[in-house]
Amino acid sequence: MSKIITPEENPDEYQQAMGFVQKYQETKKENSIDAHFVSKMALQQFLDNPDFDAFKIHHARAEDGTRTVVFEGLNAQGESLNAFVSQLPVCPPDCNWRS
Repeated sequence: MSKIITPEENPDEYQQAMGFVQKYQETKKENSIDAHFVSKMALQQFLDNPDFDAFKIHHARAEDGTRTVVFEGLNAQGESLNAFVSQLPVCPPDCNWRS
C-alpha cells in the first residue's frame, strides 16, 4: 500500500526511496525526463470527488514521442472514474515549474 515516507518517521525507507531516485539519475540516458509535476489544484479536484479512492499512474508517450505519465482516478472498487490528469510539466526543461 502507498504511504508517505519522511526522513523523521521512516529513515530507512526514506534513504531507500532517495537511493532509487539517485540510481535513476546516475544511469539515465541523456535528455531523459527527471520528473513530472502535478499541481495541488489537480489533486484537489480528485480529493473533492466522493467516489475517488486512488490513482493509477500510466506510463505514456506524448504526441512528440517523449515519455510522460497520465494519472487516472479510481473508485474503491478499482474502477475508472473516467477522469485523468495529463500534460504534466516535465523537468527538464521546466524544472522551475512555477515560473
